[in-house]
Amino acid sequence: MSETNDGPVTLQDVAREAGVSVSTASRALSGRGDLKAGTRNSVLRVANELNYDAAMSSRGRPAALDLRLIELVLGTFDDAWTQAIVNGARKGAFGHGFDLVLTLERDDPADDWPTRVARRRPSGVILGIIKPTRRQIEDLAAARIPVVLLDPRSDPHGEVASVGTTDWQGGYDAGAHLAATELERFAVVSGVPHYRFGKAREDGFRSAIADRLGDAPVSRIDANWTGAEVTHELRALVSKLPPPIGIFACNDEMALAVYRAAAALNLRVPEDVSVVGFNDEPRAADAEPALTSVRQPLEAMAARAVQLVADLRTRKTDRFERLELPTRLIVRKSTIATRR
Repeated sequence: MSETNDGPVTLQDVAREAGVSVSTASRALSGRGDLKAGTRNSVLRVANELNYDAAMSSRGRPAALDLRLIELVLGTFDDAWTQAIVNGARKGAFGHGFDLVLTLERDDPADDWPTRVARRRPSGVILGIIKPTRRQIEDLAAARIPVVLLDPRSDPHGEVASVGTTDWQGGYDAGAHLAATELERFAVVSGVPHYRFGKAREDGFRSAIADRLGDAPVSRIDANWTGAEVTHELRALVSKLPPPIGIFACNDEMALAVYRAAAALNLRVPEDVSVVGFNDEPRAADAEPALTSVRQPLEAMAARAVQLVADLRTRKTDRFERLELPTRLIVRKSTIATRR
């Protein structure tokens, strides 16, 4: 049990140190009531600093039930990536006896998702392509809510548990595949902003071309991760590097943007432009021609994140190794044949 010099830490101790009333401290710790985010976060931080054990409050009886909820926090729920993640998290949660709550990261800073999460007191939180601030992590830690990052935009440097895929190796496999054809000129379509996983994919691709073909030229096209439009950039590229050319796009959205740009410029896929994407969304197989893509095991990644949440509820550690599930190159009709 948490103790001060005079005995166990009480709710009154937390309230006094946080400069709030006992009722306010109680509402902040229980997640109930309409409190300002700053007040709630201040109480949670003080409780953490004092090692206040809410489970031992009120004569040793548990202060709250474990609702066995896992929250999946995403910035959107309307694309193929998030649909696969939700499916995997749902299956993983149900398999471990949890319910799954979907939470949207909103643009309104006054409606902070950690406050909503703390109010519900879930068993754990999975954050998809979100790198939380240090304050947000501290607030969740104060509420004793385990956090797992799923494919974070930047490297958590072992401070938070994370699950992802072998981005560098996936990019390398794409480069090795294109290098094994008769192609001699290449380009990579890199997502903007330049997130951690995009940089790893591009680095892997460039490494494969350098390993297999030495100083073969690799140009770069910057494009938006979603809703990409690259016709102007592709026109400029082929004016400098005449077709045929091999292009690796850091996600399928950008790869299909290359398809649209090629059609606008009367270029053929794969004869003039060989294209490889990343993610292997369902529409990759439905494209014309079917898109060669690096498959991420998205559902398995989400299920593994659920397993990690369950593990963290009983395992305490300050450092975390990143867990990576392997990618796999799926070869279809968007690239020319490899050398025999």
